[in-house]
Amino acid sequence: MVTLLNTVKSWLFQGFQVPSILFGIFTLYYLLMDRALRNALNNHVIIAIVFVGLILQCIDVTALTYWYRTGTVLVSTKAFCSTWTSVHTIGLIGVTNLVAWASIERHILIFHANLVRTKTKRFFLHYLPLVICMMCPGVFYITIFFIIPCSATMSYSTVDCGYYNCVYNNPSAELYDSIVNYMIPPFIIVIFSVALIIRVLASKCRTRQRIQWRNYRKMATPLLSISFLYMIFYCPLILLYTAYSAGLSRDVAAGYYPVSSYLAYYAVTFTPFICTLSLPELRTKFKICFPCCRRCRATVGPQSLMMTRTKAGPAAGLTAGPIAGPTASPTAGPTAVPTASPAPSPQAAIAAIAK
Repeated sequence: MVTLLNTVKSWLFQGFQVPSILFGIFTLYYLLMDRALRNALNNHVIIAIVFVGLILQCIDVTALTYWYRTGTVLVSTKAFCSTWTSVHTIGLIGVTNLVAWASIERHILIFHANLVRTKTKRFFLHYLPLVICMMCPGVFYITIFFIIPCSATMSYSTVDCGYYNCVYNNPSAELYDSIVNYMIPPFIIVIFSVALIIRVLASKCRTRQRIQWRNYRKMATPLLSISFLYMIFYCPLILLYTAYSAGLSRDVAAGYYPVSSYLAYYAVTFTPFICTLSLPELRTKFKICFPCCRRCRATVGPQSLMMTRTKAGPAAGLTAGPIAGPTASPTAGPTAVPTASPAPSPQAAIAAIAK
C-alpha cells in the first residue's frame, strides 16, 4: 500500500513538474526581456521567487520523484547528497522568505511609495531585503552541513540522505531553524496578506479615484494570489509543526502530517501558473502565444442584403436575393428565377477572417 501511494505521489510530481518548468521559463523570459516589466519594482520579488522555484523543480523535485518511485536517492554519492540537501533546504526556506517579504513590501509600494523613490532608499528597502531572504538560510545551512562537524549517519534510502539530522543533533541550531526558518515566515505571510486586503478595500471605499484603485489592484493581485497559494499548501504543515513544538501530542493528526509535508511542495510547483494568470501583461502575452486559450466571441454587426434583377418578363420587378426575408418585393412573378448571390466584398472577407 505504501509503495503504491509513493508511486502515485511520484507520478503527480512528475505530471505537474514539466508544465511548471515551462510556465516558469515563460514567466521569467517576459519579465526579464520586457523593459517596462523588468524595471517595475513590484516584479523583482516575483522574478526571484520564480527563479528559485525553477531550481527547486529541476533538482529537488526531480530527486524526490525518483525517491518516491524507487525508495533510493537518484545518485548514491556524497557529493549529490550534499548538493540535494543544500538546494532543498536553502531553496525552500529562501522562497518562503521571499513570499513573506513580498507580503510586507506590497504595503510599502502601494501605500508608502515615497520610501523607495531615491536610489539609497531603494537599496535598503527593496534590493537588500531580497538578498537577505536568500543569504540567511544559505549561511545557516552551509555552516551546519559543511563547517560544523556533524556525526549524522548517511543513508541513501532516506530523503536528503540523512544530512538534515545535522540540524537535529545541535539543539541551538534546531531551535533557531524551527522558529526563524519555519514558523516566522508563514505567520508573516498570513498576517500581512490579510492586512493588505483590509487596507486595499478600505482605500477603495475612502478614495473614489478609479485609476488609483486600478493601480492598487494591479500590484496587490499577484502577491495575494501567491500568498493564498502558500496559505493553502504550506501553512498547514507549519501550523502542525508549531503545535508539535509547543507540546501537542504527536498522535494528533499523525496521518495528515506526512501528507501536508508532501503537499507543501505544490506551493512552489503552482507559483509559475499563478504568476502567469495574475499578471495582466503575462496573461495577454500567453493568449497571443497560445491562441487556443482565447475566448471565442461572436461578432455582432449589420449585414447587407444583396438585391438582384431577375431575367423575367417586363412585369417582373426587383426581387430580393436568396437571403431576403418576408419583406421581399411582392412584384416578382412565379417564373422569377433568383440568380446566385455575388461574391462577398473585401471588407466582408476581412470581417469573416477576424471572426
